[in-house]
Amino acid sequence: MARTRSATGADVVPADVLLVGDTPADVAAGRAAGDPVLAVATGRTSAAELADAGATATIRDLQDAAPFHGLLR
Repeated sequence: MARTRSATGADVVPADVLLVGDTPADVAAGRAAGDPVLAVATGRTSAAELADAGATATIRDLQDAAPFHGLLR
């Protein structure tokens, strides 16, 4: 967010960001920043484990677009 602010001058806030990740560490980073997190279970971590880590939504892969669209405003 800071790099975007610096590069564009835009006032970026956590609600403007959607973190997409595939590990519990990605989920934790997004949640710590106050960002919603879309977790993609394409790696070693299952969708259930990503949900347990606190993901806002989880999907099996990027072809499952419905939850993704639901998080966009």
